[in-house]
Amino acid sequence: MSRTRLVFSGALLLFAIIFTCNHHLGFSVGDTMLSAIGISPYTTSYLSGVHITLFLGLGIFACGFYLTRKEIGKSFPALAKGLWIVVIAIVLSYSYMTDKFMYVAKWGASGINAVSYVQNASSCTFNVLKTGETRATCDLTLKNYGRDSVSAVLLPDLARSYKLKDDPLLEALQSVQLRPVHVEIERHGTFTGKLEFYGKAESPLFVNGKLMDIVLDVGVDGANTVFDYDIP
Repeated sequence: MSRTRLVFSGALLLFAIIFTCNHHLGFSVGDTMLSAIGISPYTTSYLSGVHITLFLGLGIFACGFYLTRKEIGKSFPALAKGLWIVVIAIVLSYSYMTDKFMYVAKWGASGINAVSYVQNASSCTFNVLKTGETRATCDLTLKNYGRDSVSAVLLPDLARSYKLKDDPLLEALQSVQLRPVHVEIERHGTFTGKLEFYGKAESPLFVNGKLMDIVLDVGVDGANTVFDYDIP
């Protein structure tokens, strides 16, 4: 058994898992990497079509698994036969493990730096009246990895969350001014809940609908971050 080949094959297998599987924020490192170089993780926009990341990841995974099993099998045949059990255990627990790892990665973080937002688990149902009065009911999930409780100010951006750019509804959503909502997130805690936002649209349309993957402005102690992972 060559130690160099074993390290390479094991690293390739681990990379395939990290590249393909969704982490604690609900998408994969592969999605982020492809988007960063201008390639959509899906064959069509807005999380539809063939998931390119998955197919690339499965190809890398197959190579890594075959090479790792081959190298281990030379000296530890029993371990090689049970390698698939180890891999499945890692895949199934990957999201959980990355979530727990964040408590270490953000050890000592405070304020806005301790907060993460699970964008792909979010949605808003909105209702715009002819008078311009607007109500948005949003399901949101935020995590506080810090050791202190945080008081966060949340404000969804309906226009940036709307994916169809050439649409009359976009103008109406761009004119919506919602009032922020305060939430308390306990130390090492998760906020998951339904919040009501109210406001007014300057260019109203009598319309209602539902948006997914909400772009969210989060403020803590005067510092703001707009969470938009921009995974097409």
